[in-house]
Amino acid sequence: MTSFSQFLQTFVPALEKKSTQLNKASWILETTGLDDACDLKAALDTELRMLFQDKETYEKLLSWSVDDPILKRQQNVLIRAFKQNQVEKSLLEELATKEAHIAQSFAGFRPILDGKSCSENDIRDILKKEENVQLRKSAWEASKEIGKVLAPQILALVDLRNKIARSLGYSDYFQMQLDLQEVDGAWLLETFDTLAKGSDAAYSTVIEEIEKRQKEPGPWSWIEPFCQEDPLDTKELDTLVEGVDITQAATEFFKKMGFDVRDILAKSDMEERLGKNQHAFCINIDRKKDVRTLNNVKPTLKWLETVLHELGHAVYELGFNEKLPWLLREPPHMIPTEAMALLAGRQAYRPASLKELVGKKDELLFKKAESSLKRRQLIFSRWVLVMTAFESELYKNPHQDLNGLWWHLVQKYQKITPPQGREGKFDWATKYHIGLAPVYYFSYLVGEMLASSIQEALSTKTLAEPTAGAFLTKKLFFPGNSLPWNKLAEEVTGGPLTPDGWLKEFA
Repeated sequence: MTSFSQFLQTFVPALEKKSTQLNKASWILETTGLDDACDLKAALDTELRMLFQDKETYEKLLSWSVDDPILKRQQNVLIRAFKQNQVEKSLLEELATKEAHIAQSFAGFRPILDGKSCSENDIRDILKKEENVQLRKSAWEASKEIGKVLAPQILALVDLRNKIARSLGYSDYFQMQLDLQEVDGAWLLETFDTLAKGSDAAYSTVIEEIEKRQKEPGPWSWIEPFCQEDPLDTKELDTLVEGVDITQAATEFFKKMGFDVRDILAKSDMEERLGKNQHAFCINIDRKKDVRTLNNVKPTLKWLETVLHELGHAVYELGFNEKLPWLLREPPHMIPTEAMALLAGRQAYRPASLKELVGKKDELLFKKAESSLKRRQLIFSRWVLVMTAFESELYKNPHQDLNGLWWHLVQKYQKITPPQGREGKFDWATKYHIGLAPVYYFSYLVGEMLASSIQEALSTKTLAEPTAGAFLTKKLFFPGNSLPWNKLAEEVTGGPLTPDGWLKEFA
């Protein structure tokens, strides 16, 4: 009988090859939006899923007795990968095709405003700088136009995901994903409830301050279409990066930590253009040394934060113990890699780090940036609560009044009054993660919690010090996926993860 070790010797090389091919195809699709790239990604995605479909192999994985911790963890990883693919091939093909087409739609969409095509950066620029309320409202409404294109595609995808989840014994896809991600749903809800209650007074103060300074109530009075970012002092804070080469500043910052990111940036795609994904992400192509980031950099403090964030992901991906087997050269969950990325991104607002990034500027601006960081954390925490609650309800019942649900949750958690005339619209479908990064958003807020706990564990006040880099490499990056994410968090911070550190820092 084949042993588990023997099985790995034949299975993993095939998996590695297909995974690398798929990642390369994904990169081409996200940077070009081409039809051929869309078709290729869908085909390779299906082929990858098919590697995990064989029922006999799945049963063997469940039956093999393994004692070695590294082998046992690999067995755990494979069991979870196989479990979600124990469905008909036609369903896997349909799933891959639908996701690829939605990715293409997102990459190619540009809202039309006054007869002109606009990028996401253009919309943000109007919301940030335009004084005319009607023009701001028109820009916000234009950003939502993709919803009516995507909503039918996303709903078909949600039905398909639920069909797969129920065939595997889960109530819905949301619950399946939490289980397969090794996340305790009861713990998650309890933790978010504690965090929300513990920061409610601080958030109420922030929302009152924002409303006092807004010309007119409404989501278009914010600087970002989902009201998930701090809208105050943004034009003034952007002057901090005037004359600053954001990519070079980030390179020097990570160098002080002991990380050389030049090879990463050489492979990255940093400028916006037609057909390209307008968001930002990091991708590890081969779990070796080919790590890249996608950005759409503009001279704003937000983009300085984003570049730092994505490079935080990248140095994490390059920090795994090279002796780990290929299967374990990845994060155990997105939570710890988000923690590193969020920790890095925060430095764009911390005075000590910001001074190193942008040089000598008005001291008052550094203080305003620090105040903005607190507001940003409180605002974003509420947005995560909206997204998590919406996705949970979406998968429970995808055929309810989803736009009504969306705005109900915005009012409940963000305390923003819903605008009139959104009945029958598809505002919920305009958020990228609903279609293409499902059951993911909670990772950001848990990642913020972990980032604050890590900050407490660091003896340095600024991240840009060799001691900080060495600590992160040894404690956070090096173990890879050899431990479940919650055990890794305990190893890094010295105890179970709670919202206490985040509440202490921001609420």
